[in-house]
Amino acid sequence: MKKLFVTLMALVVATGAFSQLNYGVKLGGNIANISGVDTHLGVLDHDYGDASKITTTQAMKLGANVGIWAEYKLMPLFGVQMEVNFSMQGVNANSTWSTNTLLGSASANTDYTWSTNYITMPILAKAHFANLAAYVGPQIGFAMGMTQKESSTNSLTPDKVEVSESALENYNSVDFSLVMGAQYKLTPNLGIDARYNLGLSNLFPAVTSEDGEVLSEAWGKQSVIQVGVFYEF
Repeated sequence: MKKLFVTLMALVVATGAFSQLNYGVKLGGNIANISGVDTHLGVLDHDYGDASKITTTQAMKLGANVGIWAEYKLMPLFGVQMEVNFSMQGVNANSTWSTNTLLGSASANTDYTWSTNYITMPILAKAHFANLAAYVGPQIGFAMGMTQKESSTNSLTPDKVEVSESALENYNSVDFSLVMGAQYKLTPNLGIDARYNLGLSNLFPAVTSEDGEVLSEAWGKQSVIQVGVFYEF
């Protein structure tokens, strides 16, 4: 017991003697996606009635991120980093439907874009190996705004219909995720950073009919690949 106490005290003293605070700024690009969009759109398109075929696809959306960070280095090889970032996320999707009636066939095509701006705050456990560092930790994100754009064409009318509206109230605005990544220092102050944000919480609330029937409980999780540079003051 005495040896354990002495060891712990030595560790505390060594940590206190070494501890230092580093801080800086970061800037990069996003490749964002939201899973479950195909299921979500399939239900949103239920108002087409007896459509014989509905097909949905989705594609990643490009964006940017910028933020500030501070690392409290407890030991030469270990630290805890906190960040506050502005991140542009979302997804692109497409929905097509076709049907056959007594009057003939009909079809429609709709392109969707969800654009969401988040304030994200990760807390990362960070290990250092010379110029290389690896980190992992939880992140909470708060949606500051969400825009849903739709561009539709159909075989019945020649006009394209375009709609853009705020949709934040229709989706869950708080997002939890797990951050995993690595950094490499090119100079004592400048480096590159690459990370993956794995979404853990559901973006889509349940879709219900007028009589309260649950039409969909699509599980939409965000995933974001971020690559950029950081500068340490």
